[in-house]
Amino acid sequence: ARCICAHTGVEDQEQLPEVCVSYRKKLVLYAHGGRSFEARQEFPTPDAASALVWHQSWIVAGYKKEYTLYSDSSGLPREICGLDGKVNPRIAIVSGGELLLMIQESAGFFFNLSTQQPSSKGTVTWPRKVVACAAAGHYILGSTGVGQLDVFGVRDQKNCQTLTMQGAVVSICSAFGGRAIVASEGSLTCLDPVPFERQVKKLLLQARIADALD
Repeated sequence: ARCICAHTGVEDQEQLPEVCVSYRKKLVLYAHGGRSFEARQEFPTPDAASALVWHQSWIVAGYKKEYTLYSDSSGLPREICGLDGKVNPRIAIVSGGELLLMIQESAGFFFNLSTQQPSSKGTVTWPRKVVACAAAGHYILGSTGVGQLDVFGVRDQKNCQTLTMQGAVVSICSAFGGRAIVASEGSLTCLDPVPFERQVKKLLLQARIADALD
């Protein structure tokens, strides 16, 4: 297997876990039967995916040359966009049924699963090549080098914070409550978002009225 991902965005909270696994020429959906995972469906693919997300009723696979959208019921593929073969596909699940798809080494765009079209939001552009990215709450986090983590707002796609981590970041994942877990060569860090009320209060104390209203 090349990639594996859990089924997210499921409305039924009592549904048993499901996962999607990318093999060399197929995607296989597994459902937990109470004691173990059992294969329930599989779809043919042109190659093994380098990035994989199963959110709501859609599967998005990132290949060397393209991103492809699959229905988890029929398995019918539809190309989302092409890639030049030089970019490592990366996918982050964003709030509101959207995904961030990296289309360049330092840039990604939002794709809406409901409309199956690119979102009206602008692209997110990092200063350098992104080596790991994820979405947590209303933020997109991306590591661009040794110890540097840039945070962008989903709403305005602006860089709102740059953090320094201990060692090169190797992985980022979202956690409960809008938190993010960042794994680096020297540490494992949990990033906790500042509560909205504290953000507004701080902006008002700084007389940044327009920012507080936003």
